[in-house]
Amino acid sequence: MYRVFFQYFKIVFFCLAFVCSFDGLSQEKSDVDSYKIAFITERLNLTSSEAEKFWPIYNKHNNKYIELKKTVWEPIKNELNTIDALPEKDADRLLERYRSYRKKRLQYREAFINELLTVISPKKIMQLKKADYDFNKELLKQMKSE
Repeated sequence: MYRVFFQYFKIVFFCLAFVCSFDGLSQEKSDVDSYKIAFITERLNLTSSEAEKFWPIYNKHNNKYIELKKTVWEPIKNELNTIDALPEKDADRLLERYRSYRKKRLQYREAFINELLTVISPKKIMQLKKADYDFNKELLKQMKSE
């Protein structure tokens, strides 16, 4: 029992130290990030060795998704606000940009999974998918109740 507690403490300490190393984050975002790290680490039952390798991969790919969303999806989404007035030719270009964005997201996802396979099992990868879903669901629930 002591061993399990100590292992869990090491993981939580590592995760908190990792999150605290980022400067410039708002306290609220930092709190959400800390909670997400603890949530996923617990759900995946990551050992300290796995967590040490897992989180840099997770964060790297998460940052890639954020950048893709900001640079590619946001402009597409903004153009969707005027889709009714868009000429057919422009709509065709918009559709191509959207399809390109979806392909890029799929490529990122495949690269993420392939890199994760070097660190955790396929089962833990699927548990990660569920943990991400559950975390977002819980976060929305908490936001609605506030």
